[in-house]
Amino acid sequence: MAKKSTPILVYRPGETKPVRAGVFSWTTETRVGEFAYDAGYLKEREAISLDPMGLRFRRSVIKEAKQDGIFGVFRDAGPDAWGRDQLYRDHGDLDEFDCLLKGPADGVGNVAFGDEPKALQAYSLAALDDVSRGFPPENKQIANVVHPTTSMGGAKPKLLVEDAGAFWIAKFPEKGDPLRFLAANEHVMLTLAADCGIDAAQSRLHTLPDGRQIILVRRFDLAKAEGGVTRKGFASAYTVLGLGNPRDDAKKKSYLRFADEALRWTGRQYGEAIWQRLAFNAMVGNVDDHPRNHALVRDAEGWHLSPAFDIVGSARNEQVALSMRFHNDGAVATPETILASAILLGINPEVAIASMLRMADTILSSWRMRFENIGAEGENVDKLAGAFKVASQVLTHKFAPAELSRKRARYHPA
Repeated sequence: MAKKSTPILVYRPGETKPVRAGVFSWTTETRVGEFAYDAGYLKEREAISLDPMGLRFRRSVIKEAKQDGIFGVFRDAGPDAWGRDQLYRDHGDLDEFDCLLKGPADGVGNVAFGDEPKALQAYSLAALDDVSRGFPPENKQIANVVHPTTSMGGAKPKLLVEDAGAFWIAKFPEKGDPLRFLAANEHVMLTLAADCGIDAAQSRLHTLPDGRQIILVRRFDLAKAEGGVTRKGFASAYTVLGLGNPRDDAKKKSYLRFADEALRWTGRQYGEAIWQRLAFNAMVGNVDDHPRNHALVRDAEGWHLSPAFDIVGSARNEQVALSMRFHNDGAVATPETILASAILLGINPEVAIASMLRMADTILSSWRMRFENIGAEGENVDKLAGAFKVASQVLTHKFAPAELSRKRARYHPA
């Protein structure tokens, strides 16, 4: 059977040059991956494991059969939906292994593929503006993002930007997007989340010369440093939860289990922080809260919960059901189920109720004003009003925490 192999490089905390950690091999026919740490790397005092659970230090070969044989942190570091769309356009059909090797250097995390790291290419806002004005682009990548054609699977055009001493992901509206409202939506939701006490990714808006508005979201895993760029490790909740087996994923895809696994990865309790995020997602109708939109990051102090990112409000005509389960009965969000999830995560019910009320009040009292302050069109803003139905329910609900505590059912991770 054909087997492909590549060295795996890792950026250790604070370092701008990666070191070789081991070799990843992938069998084409069976789609089974194997990774082996280099013996020399294991002896280094500064060595760090790539994943403290799935790729913990060991001398023997580690195998992976889920996710087409691609280890979770490797897939996280590879191209996203937009990146894959561009690779397929340039190279035709690619298997999972070749997507990793041919992808650009702007993937998340501290892992790189190949004998040498690829150069990180980031663009300036001035370069984006020039292409928007009609000036010739410096390459096809920037042209495809600023003037996108229809992408496969609704992939959102993105580009890495360097500005004001930091790196940002620039997200563009898709071709034919009738609203072109997504940038304003995500920016408002991220700032709302921050004002609700959530550690959220920093964002700002930029208007192109052609009138389109894009959002810039600061990369929390990349930083400029003397001699280059430092990188933090990154593991999506998809990786942390060990997903990739369709028979088991439904019961594993849970905020409660994410809190349990985050404790195993980090040694820290993140139950309250994760609960705040699920409560906020419910109150703004962010039902695209799937496991790849949550993560842990690794720096010199170890693994910890990443800032919240990819939050978009959406109007809901019926019930609000999140992508990840958060209580014993499923993922439908109501004031009762949000409070029940807090109790399951060990949060005092009175404290949880006070937090929910503060969050709902902040959202309902300021969301419309925030859109007005950035010049969002009134019609689009009006259509979003239905996103905040759970927040309205929270403010009018009569909570009975003592009764909920007596009825509490202990959560047992899958």
